[in-house]
Amino acid sequence: MRLSQIEISKIRPNPDNPRGIDIETEDDKLSYLKDSISQFGVMVPIVVSQRGDEYLLIDGERRLIAAKAIGLRKLPAFILDEEGTLSDEDILFRMFQIHHNREQWGPVQQCKALEIVYKRTIRQHKIVSIADERAKIQAIAEELVKATGIDERTALNRVYFLRWPKDTKQQLYSHPNEGYWYICEIEEKIIIPALVNYPEYFQKVPADEVRRDLFAKLEAHSVEKSTDVRRVAPFFREEMTKADDKKRIKSVLSQLHKQKEMTYAEAQDELLKFFPDFLKRDPVSPRKLHSLLRALQIAIDEFDVSAIEKAKMRAKATRMEIISAIGELLESLNAFTKQLSGGGK
Repeated sequence: MRLSQIEISKIRPNPDNPRGIDIETEDDKLSYLKDSISQFGVMVPIVVSQRGDEYLLIDGERRLIAAKAIGLRKLPAFILDEEGTLSDEDILFRMFQIHHNREQWGPVQQCKALEIVYKRTIRQHKIVSIADERAKIQAIAEELVKATGIDERTALNRVYFLRWPKDTKQQLYSHPNEGYWYICEIEEKIIIPALVNYPEYFQKVPADEVRRDLFAKLEAHSVEKSTDVRRVAPFFREEMTKADDKKRIKSVLSQLHKQKEMTYAEAQDELLKFFPDFLKRDPVSPRKLHSLLRALQIAIDEFDVSAIEKAKMRAKATRMEIISAIGELLESLNAFTKQLSGGGK
């Protein structure tokens, strides 16, 4: 890799850049970058791959656009691949390494850049030979950790997403949105448990068909938040032993993914008709509830936020998962407070 001044007219933007926005119209900080380059020049070289007489951009799209806008003719650039031997997928992964270290890409952009690593990983003999679905997913995530340096929980979430059909992923690659977390919830809470506990269902209905149908609920406005999926998760995690019980679980799964308007709350109600005691627990005493609330308060006061990044796989929870859980807890606490206020002392 060498540093050189190259002509802007010879630099070709990467059409596969996972950034997912039009920088010239959607980046509200571009004007500041133009001012900075006008005053101080380009302080950080861009990164390119040589392609004959041209250069394919790997890193520095904002700098390139800003430099063009103010009339610069050349840019300092690190030429990463002078022979032009890197494939487009290899270049995408290099882009991931650069942007992940700077934490500029969201999870969808990272997944797009990780496609090549994921595809190579799932073809490895040691991965293909793993029969247990959960163990295979865990092994793939561990390989992503080795290849990229991302933490284990993040790698697991990326694998959940990357398992989905190409057309659904492409929708989010083109227009990143909240669908990423919804997909992760579906994969972890429904698809994987159902594949493990009710594999016979997927002998008739392809798993990707179920995935697409459940994703379509977003467009049908049958989902308020991604965590709605958790309403039915306990039923799929449980391997029913009786034939009739298995049939009932699979029946509701069929309704859930084939009926776009069916909500997860409605699916939970259907399951509770068959298994009315499934979610019941012995109610806690007032004293026990008071103790639990005090213990939670102490745990929150003493919690070190930096522990989120340091935690090992079994103890891992993402910031978004914790924030989501806090939101649900606050809703429950507000409703419970109103009940208490209206019930006297």
